[in-house]
Amino acid sequence: TAVSSQTAIPLSFIENILMALTNPVVVSILMAIGVQAIIIEISNPGGWFAGFLGVLFLGIGLFGLGQLPVNWLGMGLILVAFVLLGLEVTTPTYGALAVTGIITMIAGLLVLFNSPGTPDFVRISIPSAITVAIVTAAFFVFILTFAVRAQTAQPLTGSQGMVGQLGTARSLFAADGELYRGSVMFKGEIWQAEASQPIEFGDSVTVNQVRGMTLLVDSVSTAVSEQTQS
Repeated sequence: TAVSSQTAIPLSFIENILMALTNPVVVSILMAIGVQAIIIEISNPGGWFAGFLGVLFLGIGLFGLGQLPVNWLGMGLILVAFVLLGLEVTTPTYGALAVTGIITMIAGLLVLFNSPGTPDFVRISIPSAITVAIVTAAFFVFILTFAVRAQTAQPLTGSQGMVGQLGTARSLFAADGELYRGSVMFKGEIWQAEASQPIEFGDSVTVNQVRGMTLLVDSVSTAVSEQTQS
């Protein structure tokens, strides 16, 4: 009887890459990075690098996801986890929603590749799920918090950024009808200004409104007095 022999044929470079891209942990990390890179691009429009990386990583992650037996309940739990983490940023609950989101994400990762009949080597282990969930949640909350603060921050340029800032009267404000008109020095520039009360040369003023090329101002002492009375 002839004896047959088996020879192991090593995988090629491309086959090794494809093998790595179908690793469930790698797929989860790629998709998490992709989603968060896209969020960075949306919160800071005008660039392209973060958006490009986000689309690239998300596309590769979806490719790997398509090669694996996905349990869509797990995918749904992961989406719910991201929603909970987003709500934690916009409506702070002192970490309650964040913790719930992390637990939900861990459950989603454990279920994601855990369909009946799925071999054990495809499933995500508990330590891997915990690590991926905590790192992803922390980075996601950080990025989303930065984006929300950037959207709600007072503009530092343009007319709206001038409101509430201080300047100095460069002339005596003279009566002109019901208003007093003069000029102020604001950030190294001379502006025409109007006020509801007389302002002396050299007085500190605060900008209340910008109307075209004219500033509506009050003396600092008047503004402080009004705040005290209120």
